[in-house]
Amino acid sequence: MDFISALPISEGCGSIIVVIDRFNKYATFIPAPKDCTAEEAARLFLKHVVKLWRVPQSIVSDRDPRFTRRFWTELFKMLGTDLNFSTSFHPQSDGQTERFNGLLELYLRHYVSAHQRDWAKLLDVAQFSFNLQRNEATGKSPFEIVMGQQPMTPNAIASTYGGKSPAAHKLAREWHEQADITRACLDKAARKMKKWADTRRRHVEFSEGDLVLVKLLPQQFKSLRQVHKGLVRKYEGPFPIIKRVGKVSYQVQLPPRLKIHPVFHVSFLKPYHEDMEDPSRSESKRAPTAVVTAFDKDVECILADRVIRRRGVPNYVEYLVKWKDLPDSEAS
Repeated sequence: MDFISALPISEGCGSIIVVIDRFNKYATFIPAPKDCTAEEAARLFLKHVVKLWRVPQSIVSDRDPRFTRRFWTELFKMLGTDLNFSTSFHPQSDGQTERFNGLLELYLRHYVSAHQRDWAKLLDVAQFSFNLQRNEATGKSPFEIVMGQQPMTPNAIASTYGGKSPAAHKLAREWHEQADITRACLDKAARKMKKWADTRRRHVEFSEGDLVLVKLLPQQFKSLRQVHKGLVRKYEGPFPIIKRVGKVSYQVQLPPRLKIHPVFHVSFLKPYHEDMEDPSRSESKRAPTAVVTAFDKDVECILADRVIRRRGVPNYVEYLVKWKDLPDSEAS
């Protein structure tokens, strides 16, 4: 699952929820409000996915605040669904939806009008065209896996038409031509994306205790001014590997000054090679990079408080907090 946001308002919607089935690669594109809350996203997911296919066993998504809020996590915990979040600053973890996002945006650019406010009308044809394409991984189209056969296409219907409505025949032919051009554009975009992704891909493995350098991104620094002035290092380290997390991620032992998530994708790590003749050669003369904890929620007000009394434990106070820019249902 993923969101495509910051779109022009079309039919009251300003974002798209993209859902890809990991087994059959069936794509579902759901128009959503511009400021879609976790509650609204859950209702749309029930209407467009659960109603047709059942409750999923697991959901892979990024760390969007809507997916990490208490409402969303508790809801799917009750439904028995495992929520798997991507590694920080590594969108490839949910790469299927990220790739489909790029293809869908490319498709919309081809067919959207000049004012860009009719994209919501194009999602149905886009979804139909996506699911007609044969997938490289499965060798079949999502429709073939789900239905057992390819569906009837507009071309098959229009070619045998002999009725008296030229307007109906014209609409079907236009739909067919639009779908053909769409598939050609999507196939070209997919080959281009794969070509550039393969040139940057490298196979690297680390063992527990190996020393590595960690690549830091600009959004992780305390001040972007440090980045623009060149006062920060692109790589920090060396730091030892604690353990392997999954197939392509590693947990690194970071110093207390780097208050960031310690699990990194292998693309953010590179092996450290010490200079045996001059060990101090690799030491940086710059001041250490300062990274502070970034909180995704700010306190708006305290709704209530209570004193917790338990036997054998000193009394303590709990506060019910209303978070800024979040609904009352997210109070905790």
